[in-house]
Amino acid sequence: MVFNISCTLLQCTPKYFDVKQGNYLSEYDKNKICLGMTKLDVSSSIGVPTLQGLSEPNIWYYIFYHRVGNKLIKYQILTLKFDTNDVLITINEK
Repeated sequence: MVFNISCTLLQCTPKYFDVKQGNYLSEYDKNKICLGMTKLDVSSSIGVPTLQGLSEPNIWYYIFYHRVGNKLIKYQILTLKFDTNDVLITINEK
């Protein structure tokens, strides 16, 4: 079996894509939430979380990544923790 590989295929340069994933929250969005809100209040204000804690469903993550190729341009991780009554008790941002 003989394979022909085009010279143009070997001369291709990799393409880098602009990838944005997740829920970006502006300062305006983040200011909509405060301690003491319920899960329903929070999801009504800023939307559903990107991820919920697998072992702890009372931890919500709002995650956003912006990459160009292999380069991370921007990221945001907002972690919300609720008590057993679904009341927001902590807000952390990275």
